Amino acid sequence: MSYSGVKLPEFDTLVARHTAAATQMEELAARLYQELTGAGLDTTPAERIRKLAAQVGQEAEDLRKRQRIVREMERHKIAFGASIATGSIITVPDSLAEAQGLLDGTLAAKAAKAAAAGDKNALKQLQAYAAKTRDPSFAKTFLRQLGAKGVTELPAAIAAQLRADAAAGSAGATARQAQGAMRLLAEALSKGTNPNDPAYMGDAFLDDLVKHGRSEFKVNGISYFGYQSQALIWRASEGKPPFSEKFMQVVGRDAIVFEKEKFQDRWAASKDAIGSALGSQQVPMADLATVLGVTEWMIPATASIGPAKQPVNQSPHRVGSAVIDDLFHAASSNAKSAQALLNHTPAGWKQSVLSYMLTDRLAAFQFHGNTDPFAEALRKATTGKDPVSLTLTTEALNTLKVHADKVFQPGDDNRLSIADRKLYDQLSFLRGPMGSALAAHIDQVYGTYITKSKGFDGLDKADLDRLLVLVSSDRDAAVELQAAEAARVVDRVNAHYPTSNEKGIKEQLIPEAKVFGHLVEARRLALLANAWNEEQAKKDVKDTLNSAFALFTSPIGALGTKVAGELGGLAGGKGAEFTFDRLSSYIANHMIQTSVTSGEALSTASDQNEMVDWLMQSAVISAKIATGEWSDEAMKDAKGSSYVTDDQPPKLKPIQEIIANPKTFDDFMEWARRHSTIESTSNELANTVHTARDKTHDNLNITGY
Repeated sequence: MSYSGVKLPEFDTLVARHTAAATQMEELAARLYQELTGAGLDTTPAERIRKLAAQVGQEAEDLRKRQRIVREMERHKIAFGASIATGSIITVPDSLAEAQGLLDGTLAAKAAKAAAAGDKNALKQLQAYAAKTRDPSFAKTFLRQLGAKGVTELPAAIAAQLRADAAAGSAGATARQAQGAMRLLAEALSKGTNPNDPAYMGDAFLDDLVKHGRSEFKVNGISYFGYQSQALIWRASEGKPPFSEKFMQVVGRDAIVFEKEKFQDRWAASKDAIGSALGSQQVPMADLATVLGVTEWMIPATASIGPAKQPVNQSPHRVGSAVIDDLFHAASSNAKSAQALLNHTPAGWKQSVLSYMLTDRLAAFQFHGNTDPFAEALRKATTGKDPVSLTLTTEALNTLKVHADKVFQPGDDNRLSIADRKLYDQLSFLRGPMGSALAAHIDQVYGTYITKSKGFDGLDKADLDRLLVLVSSDRDAAVELQAAEAARVVDRVNAHYPTSNEKGIKEQLIPEAKVFGHLVEARRLALLANAWNEEQAKKDVKDTLNSAFALFTSPIGALGTKVAGELGGLAGGKGAEFTFDRLSSYIANHMIQTSVTSGEALSTASDQNEMVDWLMQSAVISAKIATGEWSDEAMKDAKGSSYVTDDQPPKLKPIQEIIANPKTFDDFMEWARRHSTIESTSNELANTVHTARDKTHDNLNITGY
């Protein structure tokens, strides 16, 4: 940002004269134009003057805007200059936008400081600048004026005001203003701590946030650590923009270390013999809104705990949020930020942050029950196709396999039982994100079961079976996993069918059937371990597969996304321009989606084995249709059908015409199945799924099924 010195009152004189000159030039151009026109002469000279007048007018308007900014600086006693004998010199950025941002940022910081001092009207004033945070000049000026100490103390002051208003029964209006102010602060801080943003405050500012985060403060006689107040800013973030990887590396990582330093002794006491006997809980470092009892008003969509009172609801959790919960909320909107926290081992530690969260600190997530932030950050960090995502997924699985081994054990009836219900419940919030992680890395799931290479390092088949049972206790996780395997099946068929044809494709499908067998049996065992009966479990397993196929072909599913937008091309008669893979995928998507929507997939299959077989048949037949290779006998059989032409011999109509008519499509599919050899392998594929079920039982040392 470059600056120029503005000398008053000479600047005012310049503005006035510039404005007058623009007006005079416009009048001159108008008179000259009139005279030239009257004389029948060329009006070009008048047009040139008019254009120059417009330019001068624009410059005058720019000067007037600067003048207003300078006057506002004077009125609010914002010192960006110096007094001299003949007047004042005020420093103003050369860019008008930067000048406005400088003014607005300064005024917003003044309002924030006033709010921190107890001025109730200041919060409303601060709200007026909410839309300004996108301007880097505003954000930088705002943060510079507050400083890291002011940024730390402001949320505490707002929370204390809310507590006072809540005690008086008038927190509602203040809450709206407080939430708006916190969002403004979150947006400004996320920009100011991102090295890639023009508003970046520099490394020293991040270090100051750490310094004040570790410092002790007081508000209304209540002591708190700076991180407990800063956490309210993190919690207010809506991820637009997200907190940066750099912020998490410096501030986020230190906040995690700081909580452990302050709380590890009491956590150890809660787990010793006396603590366990007394039912002690692992209490995390709460954020300041929780400490002051203003969670409902400070953070939207949370239950009230009332002013300085215990929770009013009957939940086993203490309503509120921990500092670390708020931190992971801020990290959950950006994969790099989440990875910066989890993929790190602090100095002096013997485990990474991820491993620590899944072991030593696991029970602390249960105190408030605010588990979504960590779960979402874990999902964001592990579901990419980058190496760090795979590394974190592998580490998480290897950490959780120890828990899963304690949770699931053979019961007296030789069936899988939940041996540690408390631990099982503690792990419940991890099932969803780990299901997403396994789905994202379905190739490694395949590798662990089939190839013994390219799988998850450190896991054997028994480990993975037990982990899949744990994860599949969550139906959504099971659906996502099975949808990912369905995508593998279709991709594998499309990749190998052109060279293998129907006779050789079976060898490609058998290993996929094995993987599917482990996945569907994991869901069944999870249900049975939770006291579902066989009939209930059987129905749910089929329903889960049906939902997986629906997800797979939906607009957000792997196949649905792949074929999105291709209907128009096909309908326009451009099918020949499509590659084999795209055409086969399009046909498979339509076939599976139609069957799922109509209920055919559920009604025609007696169990999950036949449903998997049905999916594989659909993929193969779609590939065969895409190749267009049919025997003379098949075409002779199709003569006179609605899906062929009247030519001699008949030819198949364009696929878009066949699909457009449901009856024609059904007749076509019946014909295609009749002249496909894939159905001859159905028993073998279904048996492979069943055999995988038995292998799962062997791996888990259970025989009572």
